[in-house]
Amino acid sequence: MKKIIIKTAIVSIVVLVFPLLLTLLLTNQGNKYNAVDIFDFEIYYETNGTEETLAFDQYLMGIVAANMPAGYDIEALKTQAVIARTYALYNISLLSHDDPNKTRFATSELGLSYISMDSLEQFWGSNDYVNYFSKIENAVTSTANEVITYEDDLILPVFFYTGCGYTRAASDAWGIDIPYLISVSSKQDVTSTDYLKISEYAVSDLVALLYSHYNNLDISEDKFFEDVIVTERDIIDYVLKINLGSQTVSGEEFAKVVGLNSSHFYIDDYEGKVRIICNGVGHGVGLSQYGANAMAGEGYPYNEILNHYYPGTELKNMKED
Repeated sequence: MKKIIIKTAIVSIVVLVFPLLLTLLLTNQGNKYNAVDIFDFEIYYETNGTEETLAFDQYLMGIVAANMPAGYDIEALKTQAVIARTYALYNISLLSHDDPNKTRFATSELGLSYISMDSLEQFWGSNDYVNYFSKIENAVTSTANEVITYEDDLILPVFFYTGCGYTRAASDAWGIDIPYLISVSSKQDVTSTDYLKISEYAVSDLVALLYSHYNNLDISEDKFFEDVIVTERDIIDYVLKINLGSQTVSGEEFAKVVGLNSSHFYIDDYEGKVRIICNGVGHGVGLSQYGANAMAGEGYPYNEILNHYYPGTELKNMKED
């Protein structure tokens, strides 16, 4: 059951956050925000028609719990806590810029999955609840007020579950040049049990699936491997474009339609079936959570992990600036 819950959280990161973060990256190019005055706000969680106002640290604990396995090393959990704080304040500053009178924000507006404090025991199970709650609380409180900045601006600290050995540059993935979102080594990812997934499909089943999602598709079972061809990859082999007959779609879109963990995939003819070899989980840009946990296990503190995955950034305490 716990594995299912963790997978659900990962799917939330990979699928739900991607459109929002891309919009934020595009919207925020060239804009600067003064984050010093953005602590005057409220966050609320809406459930069953009622609103619960949350203390900021309470909100951050719910974010960390929902987005990273609590069994991870405490230094990895600290990286997630700093990311959660930075991500929330980045989005709050952006929303406040668009509407200066807005001071109250729903958890659903701020871009990351959240789990309420009341649900944590069921989420983790009674045996792990006390230990995991203590770790998450420690991760948030021990990094109090710390955020990630680039040239004194809050960054948008995107992250994913596990990669292919290197992270992707935003310029390769999304066509946006972000100086702190460049490709860096994440070699530890290859040791993840989720690093490699091999799926096999009957040609007829995959053709039917594709036809159910695309109008006027012109691929056939007999010529599937001639009709379905990857035409463009980025420098670390994530698929950028794939031809489906006369139509061309993005690797991200194809991965979503087929249900792949990432757009780092290869398609083979394997004894008359379609075999898809997929590496990693998520979009591959920013911090690899699995890689962060592996670095923590090797003795790296959270500030060094953050600096590795977001090169050129600084960790700042907002209350001290």
